[in-house]
Order: sequence, then structure tokens, then C-alpha cells
Amino acid sequence: MKRSKKKKRKTIPIPVASMGDIAFLLIIFFLVCSESIKDKSNLPVELPTSEYVKKPDISVIAYVVIDENGELYFDGQRVDSAKDIEWGVRALLTNSVSDDQRHVQLKCDKSQSKEVFQPVLQAIAEAGGIIEAVGETEQ
Repeated sequence: MKRSKKKKRKTIPIPVASMGDIAFLLIIFFLVCSESIKDKSNLPVELPTSEYVKKPDISVIAYVVIDENGELYFDGQRVDSAKDIEWGVRALLTNSVSDDQRHVQLKCDKSQSKEVFQPVLQAIAEAGGIIEAVGETEQ
């Protein structure tokens, strides 16, 4: 009777010493290539004043601006209506898991009436955002 010879499988060594370097380089690459979130709302807006204004220590996911002409801006881009702001905030909040990731900064020119900014407030709230209104301290 013949004995069958079983072939031994050769194991191929995988070099894992350079895996950490590769991962670190990928992290650096994506940090450099990604656009960091900046305040894209540097539009000329005259903010309302109040003695109760304080600077919040939160991270903001979106910036909404209503300028002196009543035009709406979402993250620096002009939009046509409050509904566009609602959909933009909804899109940004799809991956948020905590309240810390839901803050939307609102800058509204002090010359605007309630009829102009109230639909924007409602749109942000309906999208699930937490509104952080910006103002200046009273002198």
C-alpha cells in the first residue's frame, strides 16, 4: 500500500512593521486633503446687542446668516428659502449621535423683523438642530 504524501502549505510572512507607518500616513493625507470647518458666514451683518450675550464653548456644524437685505446664507452659500436651510441641516445631522453635534449658529442682522427670521428658526428646529444665536454685548 502506498502512502500518500501530503504537501505542507508554506506560510507567507506578512510584514506588519510598516502597517503603523502606512496608517499614520493615511491619517495625515486625509487631514491635509479635507476641508476644515470654518466660519463661512463672514458676511457683513450688524448683530443685535444684549447684556446677556455670552460666547458658547461648542462646536458648530452649520452657519446660517440673514443679512440686512433679508437674504439667507447657509454655510456661506446663498439659498432661496428656509426650506433649503432645513434640508441642509437635516443632511448634516444624518450622522450626529449626541446633542453636542447638533448646534447651528444663526447670525441675523438687527434690522430684520420677526417675519423674516422666524421661518429660519423653525426650519432649523424642525431639522433637529440646536440654535445658537449670535449677538454683541451691550455697551
